[in-house]
Amino acid sequence: MSILSIKPISLADWQLVKVSGTDNHKYLQGQVTIDIDNLTEQTALFAAHCDPQGKMWSNLLLFQRGQDIYYIVRKSVVEKQMAALKKYAVFSKVNIEPVTDLNIVGLDSQAIPSEILAKFTDNNCFTENNVTYIKLTSPHVRVIKITPEAIDDDLEPCSRWLQLELEAGYAIIDAENTESLLPQACNLQYLNAISFDKGCYCGQEMVARAQYRGANKRGLYLLAGKSAVLPVIGGTIEYQIDGNWRESGQVLAALKLNQDNEIYVQVVLANGIDFNTPFRVKGEIDSALSFH
Repeated sequence: MSILSIKPISLADWQLVKVSGTDNHKYLQGQVTIDIDNLTEQTALFAAHCDPQGKMWSNLLLFQRGQDIYYIVRKSVVEKQMAALKKYAVFSKVNIEPVTDLNIVGLDSQAIPSEILAKFTDNNCFTENNVTYIKLTSPHVRVIKITPEAIDDDLEPCSRWLQLELEAGYAIIDAENTESLLPQACNLQYLNAISFDKGCYCGQEMVARAQYRGANKRGLYLLAGKSAVLPVIGGTIEYQIDGNWRESGQVLAALKLNQDNEIYVQVVLANGIDFNTPFRVKGEIDSALSFH
């Protein structure tokens, strides 16, 4: 359902955060789910930041510029997430702050200069002339640009990037769903966003238990269909079984795609639901959704 964009795309609903200081690698190693030793200026990594119970404050995209580590996070959760990340920082030489001297923008299709694409070989990240580029490959090749230059006002709306994130299967953790989901419930294991070989980090025991003892029974899914009303973020949807409608799931994101009331709904559901199961927006009897 994607329509390729020829203009840059606004990322105003996302926030850039910098983690600097001589202990930044060591500190983050004890806080996030991936092995920070694998983070380089040529390798950006997906990760999660969890509470002690293994529930995510947020999911992150981390990258490195020089000695500093940065991550991209949803703006609605950044204040709470940063406060949790700073909790033990007093014991380390590390500074965690929102970035104000760099801007982020999404590039899709013809908005990606060919000379930039050509510089991605075995790497998914590079910095040139103080501008960092991160390549994402799903649902098709697109690029995040991080630059000190001002961003042009002539941008595609944030909803366009959200649509691509939903189609890529990247979980959207906004304020309504923070501290409520294990990383595996959002399929982060399939994005290599969880290391099961590194040492301890906040929430590690519960995340490992979900992986090896089957404690997690849920996964991330994308539903598509029609509805005049979007579901409530953090709420439930309804599915039909034996002729009856029952509530289920946890809605992470919902997006109206066009004026024909076609919508996407990103939802965490119990694994094993039949692929042909009908869904609908809670209380909206005229809506109809199915697995995308």
